[in-house]
Amino acid sequence: MGSRLAKLVLAGTAVAVVVVLGLFIGRRTPDVATTAPAAPPPKEALAPAPQPPFADPYQRSIAIYNFRKAAMSGADRGREIFYYKCWFCHNEFAKGAPPLKGVFQRPQLSSGRPATEDGIKDEIRNGGPGMAAYKYVLNDADLNDLAAYIRDDCCWDSNSPPPNPRYRGNAAE
Repeated sequence: MGSRLAKLVLAGTAVAVVVVLGLFIGRRTPDVATTAPAAPPPKEALAPAPQPPFADPYQRSIAIYNFRKAAMSGADRGREIFYYKCWFCHNEFAKGAPPLKGVFQRPQLSSGRPATEDGIKDEIRNGGPGMAAYKYVLNDADLNDLAAYIRDDCCWDSNSPPPNPRYRGNAAE
């Protein structure tokens, strides 16, 4: 029985020594040189700028996520953004939100902002009474494409939505 107790005391002491050494080594202050500070590394030694993440052009989910199914830019891409972000409130069946057809012919928006391209972008970016702000969702390219669609082609009849560009049922064979 005595040898067993001696082994336990010895093992406990060994563990305590290892813990104390670990704490002592971990808390040591680094050796500080009394010379002048080191010169900054040359420009060549700096890490290169991060590369944008790889995007597979054949993966449709990227096109959907970036609102680029219909087009890469312009009014067609704006129509897609309008469908995903605006149509839910600004359609002929919704109550409360003003229709956007002919918005550029009005003197001002319902919030009081001017009905110009910049005024509409500001309204979309910062929101207004009864309207959500999209400044963290839509970037400047998205707003430019959306404004181009609202100015040129807005808005479709919900009973006859725009055609799907990938549908090939009526294509001549």
